[in-house]
Amino acid sequence: MHTYPADATLYFLADSHLSDTQPEINAAFIDALSALKDSPPDALYILGDLFDYWLGDDLANPYQQEIAAKIAELAAYCPIYYQHGNRDFLLGEAFAACCSMSLLPEREVIEAGKERILIEHGDLLCLDDVGYQRLRRVLRSKITQGLYRLLPKRAKQSIGARLRQESRERGALKPEQITDVQSQAVHDTMRDYGVTTLIHGHTHRCASHKEEKGMRYVLGDWHPCGMMLRYANNHMSFVSSNQLRNC
Repeated sequence: MHTYPADATLYFLADSHLSDTQPEINAAFIDALSALKDSPPDALYILGDLFDYWLGDDLANPYQQEIAAKIAELAAYCPIYYQHGNRDFLLGEAFAACCSMSLLPEREVIEAGKERILIEHGDLLCLDDVGYQRLRRVLRSKITQGLYRLLPKRAKQSIGARLRQESRERGALKPEQITDVQSQAVHDTMRDYGVTTLIHGHTHRCASHKEEKGMRYVLGDWHPCGMMLRYANNHMSFVSSNQLRNC
């Protein structure tokens, strides 16, 4: 559990889905890192899907290595923590070390002043998407990942491309309520962790929701610009990447 005073400044982001085919988003992300470096927070939390896909640390391309160097530059000014998303759950300790960021478990509690905050990527809350949850259990198993790591690079690339295509096709066919978080899962999770605030991404539906146990903040994606959540002076607020320098 991470503990901060009430006057701490924390930033949360998710679902930037960086790739070398999205120059506008890449530029917004790099500019956001630069702005945070100019006015460093007490910590930055990245709640998954930093990249649009991740095939393994051994397959990091030059563009992804460039992003790692930019993240590492900010890490010299403030600690950076990372949780896996559904697109980059294979991101390992080797690449995290290149970014100078620390990997977190899929759920983590933060205490800021008197507030208890639970952070996660968010896909664990989408229990109505039964097919996805079944696939998630298979892909996240140690056996599956161990076998995957033994494959040659070309085979990994082929599998990754097929899974991304199938994911897009499945997502297009599912009703919106199936791919959103389940209300009961939100209630049970906040109760079980004893928190008053839940922060997650995954659904790309940026919003704040009043829940029975407190507040839930959904991090948005980075289309057309980056959206982050800022905790400062015991208050949460959404900030776009192009507003950071004015905070």
